[in-house]
Amino acid sequence: MGYRRVLVLIKQTAFEAYTAQQRIAAAAGHTLSYEAVRMNRLRERHDTHMMQVDRITEWLTARGVDTTSVMRDDATQDHVREADLVLALGGDGTTLIASHLIRDRAGPPLLGVNTDRASINDLATLYRSSEPVDMRRSTGHLCATTASGDMTKVLDEVLDGDVAPTELARIRCVVAGEELAPALNDVLIAHPSPGAVSRYSVHVGGAVPKYTDEYAAAEKRLNAQLAMPKSDLEKLQNDPTRTDVKKLGPPLWFHVRSSGLRACTASGSTAAMRSAGGEPMHYLSRRMQFMDREPIYHDHAPPPSDGHGFYEDGKEMCLRWNSRVGTVYLDGAHVTHAVKMGDRVTLSTNAPPLRLFTSAWFRRNHADRWPTLRKPVSAGEDDWIIE
Repeated sequence: MGYRRVLVLIKQTAFEAYTAQQRIAAAAGHTLSYEAVRMNRLRERHDTHMMQVDRITEWLTARGVDTTSVMRDDATQDHVREADLVLALGGDGTTLIASHLIRDRAGPPLLGVNTDRASINDLATLYRSSEPVDMRRSTGHLCATTASGDMTKVLDEVLDGDVAPTELARIRCVVAGEELAPALNDVLIAHPSPGAVSRYSVHVGGAVPKYTDEYAAAEKRLNAQLAMPKSDLEKLQNDPTRTDVKKLGPPLWFHVRSSGLRACTASGSTAAMRSAGGEPMHYLSRRMQFMDREPIYHDHAPPPSDGHGFYEDGKEMCLRWNSRVGTVYLDGAHVTHAVKMGDRVTLSTNAPPLRLFTSAWFRRNHADRWPTLRKPVSAGEDDWIIE
């Protein structure tokens, strides 16, 4: 099929954000200034991004495509419902924000275009420089193409229906009965202060409990039983008339103190999860990987497998938040949701999948194992392969 109604989501650059803050300060009679070197570099990046945005929108208009352009922070699900295709212009962040607006399987596919891509040479050299300013930028991992590369070829193929999007798993996150936007990469649940301990209990073994009044009453009875002397508890358990004691059984919660819990999809497994020591996953996998961040054990020497593992497709991770406050971060820091003590949180890959147009680089490098990466002789910059 072809796509004729395209929603164009445009990134707001860091330069725009900083200058907006300066205008607000000026209106209040204050002067807000930033380092000149940093602002000059940001202006260059902004100009490059906007030049590519103009170029892409003009190309779409010339091709006869019906486009609606919206700044990404102003886009809504209503905009998405009226589109056949969502085109995110920016980088991975813009693509992720756009993905949150596509809530169901029947929604339009998504295509990300990196308007100011960092080259492989940039990635290799910008870790160190003669200036104390970090100028690294997006690699466009989730983007199908780059504005400075084969963009028009890729867009032609997509608009004509010659290529199909990739169906990627997403995380369904429910907090205290409220379902949040589906996460394409990962979900982090942690105390809002990075210096504070995150406390939570993870349900283990058996079916995930339903949060009904009956279960809450049974949980209360169990807590009372655990406070009993052992001899009294054994009498209750051996009493054939007390079926309520046996019905609930032993506690099935693993109590954790850590810097938070991260869960990721296959597409997010090569981001923060891999940096933390997790495993890269094949991009078509529907498993959910989880990891406790810096877990605290009584002897500070946990087995390697503790606090890290996988949930199979269809299985839910259920936890109770035990800190006074907490925050759920969906695909980074842009989308957050508050969590409080006693809230139950479930995580799974039961969310509707996202249809994302992906690059050959993305598909080739999302393998089950990624031990080394090398650039073959006489190959282009994009032709990095797995060994």
